[in-house]
Amino acid sequence: MRIARATAAALCVVVMAAGCRSSGPPPRAWDPDSALDAFARPSGALVWPGLTRSFLVTPAGALENGLWRVRFDFSAGLGQLAPAGSPVRIASEGRWRPPLRWNRVANGVRAEFEAAAFPARSSMDSVLAVTLRVRLVNTADAPREARLTAALVPGDDAMLFVATSGETPAPRLTRWAAGALRDSCLGWSDLSPRDSLAQGAWRLAPHEARAVRFVLVAAPLSGAEVAEVARVPHARRVEDARRYWSDEIARGTQLELGDPEAEAAYRAAQVILLACREHVRNRWLPIGNPFQYRDLWIRDGARLISALAVSGHEHEALALANGMAELQWRQGPYLSQRGQLDGTGQALWAIEQADSRLHETGASAAFARHALDAISWFEAQRQLGRQAGWPLARLLPFAEPRDGELATAPLVGNDLWALAGYRAAARVCGAAGRPADSLAIERARSAYLADFLGGLSRARSSDIPPCWMGAGRDWGNLVAAWPAGVLAPGDPRCARLARRLWARAGGAGLLCYGSDDSLQTYVGADLGVWAMLDDRPLAADSVLAAMLAWRDASGAGAELFSRAHRDFGQNLPPHPTSAAALIAVMRNALIFDDSDTLSLTLAPLASWWRGARVSRAPTRWGDLDLSFSRDANRARWSWTPVPVWTRLRVPPGTTLAGAPAAPLAADGPHFVLAPPGVRTAEASLSPERLPR
Repeated sequence: MRIARATAAALCVVVMAAGCRSSGPPPRAWDPDSALDAFARPSGALVWPGLTRSFLVTPAGALENGLWRVRFDFSAGLGQLAPAGSPVRIASEGRWRPPLRWNRVANGVRAEFEAAAFPARSSMDSVLAVTLRVRLVNTADAPREARLTAALVPGDDAMLFVATSGETPAPRLTRWAAGALRDSCLGWSDLSPRDSLAQGAWRLAPHEARAVRFVLVAAPLSGAEVAEVARVPHARRVEDARRYWSDEIARGTQLELGDPEAEAAYRAAQVILLACREHVRNRWLPIGNPFQYRDLWIRDGARLISALAVSGHEHEALALANGMAELQWRQGPYLSQRGQLDGTGQALWAIEQADSRLHETGASAAFARHALDAISWFEAQRQLGRQAGWPLARLLPFAEPRDGELATAPLVGNDLWALAGYRAAARVCGAAGRPADSLAIERARSAYLADFLGGLSRARSSDIPPCWMGAGRDWGNLVAAWPAGVLAPGDPRCARLARRLWARAGGAGLLCYGSDDSLQTYVGADLGVWAMLDDRPLAADSVLAAMLAWRDASGAGAELFSRAHRDFGQNLPPHPTSAAALIAVMRNALIFDDSDTLSLTLAPLASWWRGARVSRAPTRWGDLDLSFSRDANRARWSWTPVPVWTRLRVPPGTTLAGAPAAPLAADGPHFVLAPPGVRTAEASLSPERLPR
C-alpha cells in the first residue's frame, strides 16, 4: 500500500514539554461528540490493511493492542485538580473515514484527542504505528491548570481483548523512546518521557490551547527507529491516512442516493472490510475481527470476499479468494475451525463471487481445480451415506461447529452451503472453459438437491429447521433462498421461517440470538435479501433500516448487542460480517445479478427515488452504472446495457399504470422487463391499493 503525499500544510510540531500555542481550531474541525452512536459505550479501531495487530480505543479513552495498554490520565482545575471523565463519543470523520477523534473534559478544560494508524517505517512495513495528538483547550474565562500523563502499562486480565500473533510474547519492558536510547521501545512523546511515563503540566490562559504528540508502535522497535517514525509531523500523517482511505473508497462503487447517512454507512463498511485483511506468507487472508477473535473464519471471510467483490474492490476480493487455498485440505474440503462443515461450500461460493466479477481466465482455471477437489470430497461423503442406507445419511454428517448453532447434530445449514458450493463450482468450471465438468457438477447437484428436499419433507418443521435431528439455534438455515439459492424465494417455507423469527424480534430487521434481548443484525441480512427477491420491499427496508441504525460513531456494527442496554459486551466493533451484510443488503436492493436476469431497484428506500446514481458496480456482465428517479406518476431508469434481460421494480407503494411502451413489457403489477441491450426505461405509475 502506498500512502499519498500530503499537500496540506503541517501543523506545528511540538518539541518541548511546554507544547505549542494555538489561537484557533485545527484544520478540518469537527466535533466527535456530535456524531451519532447507537451504543451506550464508545470504542474505536486503529487498523491498517495487511498488518497483524491493531489498537483499540477503549471506552475510557485508553489505547490497547492485546499485549499492552497506553493509559491517559488527564486532570484540570485551579489549585486542586479534578480528573477528566470518559469520552462521550469516539468518532471517525463523517462517520466513516479515519482519523479517530474523542474528547475528555475536566473543569472547563477539554482534551481533544486525534489519532490515525499507518505502517510504521514504510508502506511495506509489518508494524502498525499510531500518531496521536492531544490538544488541551481552556474553554473557561479564567486560567486553568492542566496535567496529562501517558503511561505504558503491561497487559492484564482487565483488557477488553487479547489478540496474539501466534505465540507473540508481551514486551519485557514498557517504555517510551528518550534521547539516543537504542533498546526496544513502544512509543515516542515530545513530553521528555522517562521509562514508562510521559508527563506534562501547563497553566492555560482563558481560551488558550496547547498540543502535545505521541507516536505508538504495535511491536517493540528501537528508540532510534521510533524517533525516526515520529519525524513526520502529526498533521501530515493524518492527512496521508485521510487521503489514503479517500482514494481507496473512490476506487470502489460510488453511491449518490441523496441520503448522507446511508452513503456514509456504505463507505464505512468498505473501510472495515479493506482493513480486516492480513498479509501472511505472500497471501492475503480475511480476519474475523481486529480484536477479540482475530483469526481466520471462513464463515466471516466468505462474506467479506463477496462484499468486496460487489462493491468495486474485485482485485482485493480475488486476492483473498486465492488466500483461501491455504485452508483447503489435501482431501478437498475447506476448514478453518473444527467442526464447521459449512466452510467448503462457503469457500466455493466466495471464490465464485470474486471470480465472476473480475473475469480473469487464469484465475478461473486455478479455481476450477480447487473446486473439483472440493466437489469430489462432497461426493465421497454422500457415497458413504448411500452405503449406510438411511435417507439422512446422504446428507452431511453430524458436526459440532462450536458457534451460533449451539448443537452437535446434522445441520441443515451445512447442506444448504454445500449445495451453494456445487452451484458455484459449476459456474467456475464453466468460466474456466470446462463445460463437461460444469455439467457433471450440475447433475450431481440435482441428485443432492433431491435428497435435501426429501429430508425437508420428512422434517418435523413447517419452515426450515436448523438441524435435521434434535434442537439447534437458527443460523445456517437462514441462507436457503439467498445466498444458497436452494429454495425459490416464493417457497412458503421461507416466508414461514421469516415470520417466525421476526415475530420473536418484534418486527423485520433484527433477529434474536438466545434471549429476546440479545440482538444481531447481520444474520438477518439473508432474510432481507430473500424479502427483496420475494417482492416484499417494506420488509427488506426494515432490515436495512435496522442495520443503518445500529452503528457506532465510526459507522461500525457489533456482532451481538443488548436491545435494552445498548451494549455490545465483549463483542467489540467493528465486525466485518456486519459490514459485509450491510453492503450485501444495499447492493442487492439496487442491483441484483446472482441469476441469469439482471434485477434493478428491488428495494431502494423511498427517499432514494428522488434521484439516485450508482457508478462502477461490478456485475457478472461487466461494470454497470445505474440511475433512477420518480415523480408523482412516472418512474425512470438508465443503466449500462447488458446481454441479458433486465427486470426493474417500480417504487414502493406504486404499481404499473398500464403496459410500458415497447420493447419493454410488464411482468406483473410491480415489474418492467427490458430486453438485452436496452439501456433506458420509463413506466407510468398508479398508487398501490392496499388490501382491506
